[in-house]
Amino acid sequence: MPAPVVHFANGSSRATENATYTAKSITAPRDHKYEGLELDPAICAISILRGGSIMEPSLRRVIPDCVTGRILIQTNYSTGEPELHFTYIPKSIADQSHVLILDPQMSSGGAALMAVKVLLDHGVKESKITFVTYFASRGGLGRLMAVFPEIRVAVCRIAEDLEERWMEAKYLGC
Repeated sequence: MPAPVVHFANGSSRATENATYTAKSITAPRDHKYEGLELDPAICAISILRGGSIMEPSLRRVIPDCVTGRILIQTNYSTGEPELHFTYIPKSIADQSHVLILDPQMSSGGAALMAVKVLLDHGVKESKITFVTYFASRGGLGRLMAVFPEIRVAVCRIAEDLEERWMEAKYLGC
């Protein structure tokens, strides 16, 4: 009999709680049985370069065999619009059960919108995407959720729209 699959609620606050888990029984060395959950191995993470790379070491501690990709999106300061400069998307991304987009800061939401659009263009369903960020402005978060209402967002801190973006300067020197 196949093990049941568990889906956590959409209102979860952690990115991996939105993933799929399978019931698993483990027998410890002294014949003690433990019933638990095993994370579906088909999880992919896409880092929005430059800042998203700082989130990967922590991801690797939680999901060591996570397939990763990269997207470089930079804002054109003369137009204020995001521009896509580079993509490395795993070929099997549409087959993944869950895709995380990693970006530590979201201000206007332009890069996040473009990253989600790139994933949709590669065959990923909107409901399989979780945007993971540490710091998001209210306006950027509202804009992202208005355009893509089915994606999930895991955010640590929601900030006012005009707060200084300090994380990239402090940790990446840019």
